[in-house]
Amino acid sequence: MVSWFPALIMALTWTIFSQGVNVKLPLALVDENRSPGSRQLAIALEAERATTIAARPGNLEEAWPLVRERRVYAVLHVPADWERRSRRGDPLPVVLYTNEQFHSAVGSISADVSNAVSAVGGDKAVRALAGLGGGFTGAERRYGAVRVERRSLYAPASSNERLLAAIYMPGILHLFALVGAAYAVGREFRDRTAAAWLASADGCIAAALAGKLLPLIVSFTAMALCLVAWLAGYRGWTANGSVLAWCLSLGMLIVACCAVPALVIGLTGNLRATLGVLAIVNATAVSYTGVTYPLYSMTTGAKVWSAVVPFHYFFEIQHQQWTIGAPLAVSAEPFAVLCVAFIVVPLAIGLPKLAQLCRRPDAWGGR
Repeated sequence: MVSWFPALIMALTWTIFSQGVNVKLPLALVDENRSPGSRQLAIALEAERATTIAARPGNLEEAWPLVRERRVYAVLHVPADWERRSRRGDPLPVVLYTNEQFHSAVGSISADVSNAVSAVGGDKAVRALAGLGGGFTGAERRYGAVRVERRSLYAPASSNERLLAAIYMPGILHLFALVGAAYAVGREFRDRTAAAWLASADGCIAAALAGKLLPLIVSFTAMALCLVAWLAGYRGWTANGSVLAWCLSLGMLIVACCAVPALVIGLTGNLRATLGVLAIVNATAVSYTGVTYPLYSMTTGAKVWSAVVPFHYFFEIQHQQWTIGAPLAVSAEPFAVLCVAFIVVPLAIGLPKLAQLCRRPDAWGGR
């Protein structure tokens, strides 16, 4: 639980996102027009990175079973008479039906379909405008008179490896550090060995806890440094901010994941209850940081819960230093909260509680 198994899970997690981007996601093309324009659209779709035409059903009724069987994520419908009506100035829309149960895949497909349709439609528009004078140069100038140019900040490669692996792999460390620390301390009371544990440190609860948790901290910190070396070193991704601050935040997260279970064990004296509380903390760690759902769109209750989860403050630091490249002064606040609220305060309250619990044999033995 504190050595090879967390490392194995992190490695498996990395393999999920190592592809970096979505490629060749299956799409069904229902071409009822069967014109040179629709064939050109199909060629443009196949040229896109994330999309491939996996099926060409004759009509929409034949396409729906493909979606239900998850053989395709979306259906693109080119209606009959599409090209002829577009030439008359009365165009029919090309309709994309998407299975929103798979939002990530659909997002990539939608972007590629939009690019392909825009490319084909833009080419037609330029040819039509060329006849108005000025040739193709003038047509391109008139066609592009008003347009939107989108530029991506901080993650121009849009790599799932850089963005998601760098979140979920620390999340795995967070999970195992919480559970490992809780089990290491809690089993002393479950197995009724708390008195011997305290005696091994000459009655000093701080020394007893440090001796208990130091191997976990060293092991998980080593894994955290290997994670940074893997992403920012071997894989070649560049940190936009301070790598040292990122490493320090990972180390503080691991220490916090040892301090918080010590507090909960001291308050409850029960390993099962502690693991239940920590399971809730861990299960909501990534979701309530704003990674999967925008923090600003959450309810007040969700924002309050986000504020009491230590992973939230680690994510702020990592986002600022790994992704954005914010000044170190910006990261001072989450550093301070992570240190004080999740390390100093839990230890200040938990150590006396653990010392009292070690001297109460009647409270031991809870499973």
